[in-house]
Amino acid sequence: MTMVTAIVAVTLLGLGACGKGDDPADTPATSETSTTGSPTTPTAEPTNDAASGLVGDWHDVDASWVVHFNDDGTYVEDFEGVTDFRVGKYTVDGSTVSLVGDDGNTDTGTIEGETLVFKLGTLTRQ
Repeated sequence: MTMVTAIVAVTLLGLGACGKGDDPADTPATSETSTTGSPTTPTAEPTNDAASGLVGDWHDVDASWVVHFNDDGTYVEDFEGVTDFRVGKYTVDGSTVSLVGDDGNTDTGTIEGETLVFKLGTLTRQ
């Protein structure tokens, strides 16, 4: 059965090469498409009202920690003077905030009034 498979593969490769020349007539015609339709690039997932309420910069002076929440559901953390220390996506479910890092770690905290309380520290809006 292996010999038959090899023969079929070689035959298919040979057939695939047939008709491939430098003659422009051998090149299949392409059609123009309109670019006025919907964009093909993916867009960020919409955030809910609670998540959009976090957009902006939050900090904890004691922990030297800043979290920049973006309106596209992503965040960037600065920690102890290191800018862009960690990045990822955030979600809000009720009063729970989850920071899902590109490093594979997730930190959860709670929204308590005008603060975000995590194990590392308590963030307030800058």
